Amino acid sequence: MDKSAAAEEDDEFFGDQSCDDEFGAAEAEFRDVKTLSYLDGFDETKEEKLQEGFAEGYSQAFNDAFVAGSRLGSIAAKTALCELNKDTKCVTANQPRLHNAASAIHQFLRDEIMIGDEKARESTYEGAFDNLKNKLDSIESDSK
Repeated sequence: MDKSAAAEEDDEFFGDQSCDDEFGAAEAEFRDVKTLSYLDGFDETKEEKLQEGFAEGYSQAFNDAFVAGSRLGSIAAKTALCELNKDTKCVTANQPRLHNAASAIHQFLRDEIMIGDEKARESTYEGAFDNLKNKLDSIESDSK
């Protein structure tokens, strides 16, 4: 019996082997789709969490900026009123306070927000912002 006849007999006995190849290819394709679906889901979740973190950080930053800006604005307004009233004694007293408040905010932004020297940073943002508020309170209370 020649080899081709033997191969045909095997095909009849074991069946057509091409189906197994198609099944294996389909199974591999399914695994690929499953992997891609997982990666798409992972990327989508990552984007959602990133957006949530941004929204939370933006809200906190907005509130903190409002507090710092209000206190700086209060001192600046007092200084401006003194200048309008031509009260040199009041202007002389408030200008250093305004400068100190602006310097405190600038230092906070440089050390905590702009990520300056790691050693100069407070242990937490909240602690650093509380220190800034205390400095501004102290400066503002000196002007009353």
